[in-house]
Amino acid sequence: MTVRCAAAAAGLVGLILIATPIASAQPAPDQNVKDIRAYPLAQGRYSTPDDFYFVFFRTPDGRACGIGPNGGPVGCDAVPADAPPDTNQTVVNSWAPAQYRHSDTAAFTRDVDVLPVGYRLENWGATCAVEDENVVRCQTYNSHGFTLGRGYGELW
Repeated sequence: MTVRCAAAAAGLVGLILIATPIASAQPAPDQNVKDIRAYPLAQGRYSTPDDFYFVFFRTPDGRACGIGPNGGPVGCDAVPADAPPDTNQTVVNSWAPAQYRHSDTAAFTRDVDVLPVGYRLENWGATCAVEDENVVRCQTYNSHGFTLGRGYGELW
């Protein structure tokens, strides 16, 4: 009986391993599945004395981002590789979907701390989190936001 149970268990494990898909490149995160507000709040130096009620951060891969009060503007002085030519910022406000745009000034770049992977910052209705070393996701109320990776971006 013991041998029979062990054989059945081994067969079941083998079946599970065969049916499990092989890992491949990480797909873009699904905004409907992952709630970035579940990440723990980061502790650090994320504000500056000259920017009233704004929160700023840098990503582990060097992008500069910020969260304005009351739902925005929220954005990064960066765009993904698939963004339209001549754009250099990704921006969202609570009243409109995110967009790529061109700016002659860096609106979100400050000398502040890096937001670690798996942590978030919030500012009056808007949240940003670093999901992995190369992906930042920001959202504001009214279901607007963006995901910004090196090679891709999602706007909503």
